[in-house]
Amino acid sequence: MNISFLIFIITLSFPLFLFAGEDESKPSAIFNSKERLNHIKKKYDSLLDKKYILLPHSGIYLIPFSYNFNPNNKSYSSLTSTPELSGRGKYNKNLETELQISFMFLITRNIFNFGFNIFAGYTHRAWWQVYNKEWSRPFRETNYEPEIFARKIFDEPKSIVGGKLVAYDFGLIHQSNGQVQELSRSWNRIFLRFAIIFHETFINTSIWYRLPDAIDKDDNHDIHHYLGYGSIEINQNFFKSRMQLKIIPGTKKQGLELSCSYPWNEGLRYFIKVGYGYGLSLIDYKNEEQRIGIGMALSDLFSQ
Repeated sequence: MNISFLIFIITLSFPLFLFAGEDESKPSAIFNSKERLNHIKKKYDSLLDKKYILLPHSGIYLIPFSYNFNPNNKSYSSLTSTPELSGRGKYNKNLETELQISFMFLITRNIFNFGFNIFAGYTHRAWWQVYNKEWSRPFRETNYEPEIFARKIFDEPKSIVGGKLVAYDFGLIHQSNGQVQELSRSWNRIFLRFAIIFHETFINTSIWYRLPDAIDKDDNHDIHHYLGYGSIEINQNFFKSRMQLKIIPGTKKQGLELSCSYPWNEGLRYFIKVGYGYGLSLIDYKNEEQRIGIGMALSDLFSQ
């Protein structure tokens, strides 16, 4: 891994910290944690009272300019190496557009009177070679991630290792890229997901077990080496800025995504995202990426 790239990440992120510090509003640290949690829970419950509404899930953003310092062209060699197509150049150019759409909706409330709500969720990530005119601007890679899960939110958060457990989920998730066999990547997992608050830091951590595929149908038998058996997301608000660090702890190779957002207009935020390492997308999970992008994101309860 390139240390100079990490220095580059910090250098680009630092101005946003300074920009956040210029805001003269009171920092969230002066508010009581219980009051903030109750405020968020009331907003959340009011959304659940509405029928047929899509709820925010893992974030929605658009990054028109996403630059990859180390694009992977090996996966597309079956296309680019054919004589009639080789003159078009790279299929995976450095500059592209990245986007994510993620939502969930309520299926039923308080199932069996145990306090669990059942949700269906969907996350859609895409990498669009919009600047690659030679290849007709294709969507180079798309990751589809439907899931179904039960969620329990505690009226009184539970103490856990110095923090407060406010909610947990358990369910089933499928992820694939919908490609033909040569480029296909897919897996199914059962998972546990925990939402924990440590003072001013919100942590969303997951552990999972991969449901085995038949040997002759397994597109990515070694994916646990790069995506591991779980993930960790660390969220921190600094005045009006929100920082998020996602850690991908593979058993042999690791990756991370660092993002920072700042209010722009009502419901929209400036957004910078940096990716470094392995497991950032299914097609490239074995390729070390060094990526930075700038765009916009939709606000949610926590960034507000």
